[in-house]
Amino acid sequence: MYKQIGKLSGLLSGTVVALCVMTPAVAQDNEPAVKEYDTDGESCIDLRSVRRTEIIDDRNILFHMRGKKVYHNILPHQCGGLARENRFSYTTSIGRLCSLDMIHVLYTDPFGLREGNACSLGKFHEISREDAAAMKETQINEPVANPLPMPEPEEVGVEAEDPEEPE
Repeated sequence: MYKQIGKLSGLLSGTVVALCVMTPAVAQDNEPAVKEYDTDGESCIDLRSVRRTEIIDDRNILFHMRGKKVYHNILPHQCGGLARENRFSYTTSIGRLCSLDMIHVLYTDPFGLREGNACSLGKFHEISREDAAAMKETQINEPVANPLPMPEPEEVGVEAEDPEEPE
């Protein structure tokens, strides 16, 4: 039985993910210029060929393979905590990782790692290394809080003088 852990950091906003979900294809007569992932893709990948994984966000994972292939997996649903924890585990008995197999987000607790949310995988779509690099470059970091300026302190108990009042 295989038990593996994938790890990477990075976040994308939902808007950028929508743009990355489509891969350009060569336009033919009456064929669309953009190829959508819904109808094609590999159902399984061989675990012996996986070199490393990268988590893009809570719904997108890149699988870097031997031979310089990269597969993009779009999970059917958000996998809460995946991007924040940057690691997951999976179990398989056939030496392949397939769509609808379950991954588990790994959380750190006082006794080590524990499995958390279970999420199913989608199909594996081969993308170019350039497309994978573009996905990582377009990652949008979480917003940084900028504190508001503090008001000037006022003296307590001192009444303001009215210049129009006679003394």
